Amino acid sequence: MQKNLEFSFTVHNFAINMSKVFSILKIVTNKYLIVFVIFIIAITTTEEHNAFQRIENAQTIKKLEKELAFYKNKSAENIKRLEQLRADKQQIEKFARERYRMHAPNEDVFIVE
Repeated sequence: MQKNLEFSFTVHNFAINMSKVFSILKIVTNKYLIVFVIFIIAITTTEEHNAFQRIENAQTIKKLEKELAFYKNKSAENIKRLEQLRADKQQIEKFARERYRMHAPNEDVFIVE
């Protein structure tokens, strides 16, 4: 009797599992779901401006914005330095000597590094 009960119990479990499989198949074979999945695949993989390209472009934009901020900062520093040079002749001479190693005709320059 116990064997017969065991067999009926496993058949019952099998029937429950099959009903779950059929309910999943019913959902998966839904025509709207199939169209939706195909649409998502088409959008992410085809066209010139697909999702992957958009992600890559977003990363490039962030990198370029950081560079832009860096160069704006550098530009502000250079404008400030230019104003200082325009304000004082001694600053121009100092800048030329330090940056371009210029010297007056009657002097010798020794570079110590």
